[in-house]
Amino acid sequence: MIYIYDLILNWCRDKKYEFFEWKENDEIEYIKKIPIFKVKNFDSLFNNDIKVSKDFLNRIYNKTEVYGNKKIDKVEYACVFCDEELNKTFAIEFNDEGENLFKSIIYIYDIEDVFILGRRIDLLDLEFIILEKKEEKDIYLTREEIKKKKLLVNEIKSSYTNNNLDKLKYFYYEIFGIEIDDIDMIYDKLIDSLNNNFNYKHNVIYDVVNIPNF
Repeated sequence: MIYIYDLILNWCRDKKYEFFEWKENDEIEYIKKIPIFKVKNFDSLFNNDIKVSKDFLNRIYNKTEVYGNKKIDKVEYACVFCDEELNKTFAIEFNDEGENLFKSIIYIYDIEDVFILGRRIDLLDLEFIILEKKEEKDIYLTREEIKKKKLLVNEIKSSYTNNNLDKLKYFYYEIFGIEIDDIDMIYDKLIDSLNNNFNYKHNVIYDVVNIPNF
């Protein structure tokens, strides 16, 4: 079995954050060693909730070591995968049923080391089943943009529920540059714009929403 040493991983349950979005309070682990596999169907592993076989779990059992508090701890089921073209890689942690618990993007300075090792590894035809096909929402938004979007959606829904037409008209004008009076149309188009075309104009109304007593 081939291992990669001294990785930094950021275990995520839903959205997998790129390294430049990592924060100090994330679930970051400093890996001493972890097994690495080159696999077919990489995108299915990366994008979906999956379950691997007991045989594979036994193969990686207690093979991952992490730097703990003054000692080395073991992670029961974890490994790194790379694709057969050596273009993509990520890490995954499983539960004892073989279902993925967490996934992590590989830190940028470790990616090349993964690919160098990948050249030495035979291609594994990993057996797994897809438990749930995942469509990662807001895949092109940063963490900060997702936070802003959630706040604005809540603000628009609250304004609509309370029939605050003036506030909604202001938002609409900032986004679309025109004035209309149909509150239902305003609401629908504002929500649609947030879901499908988040841009710098939404940042403008986010800043306004955060003005005290707005």
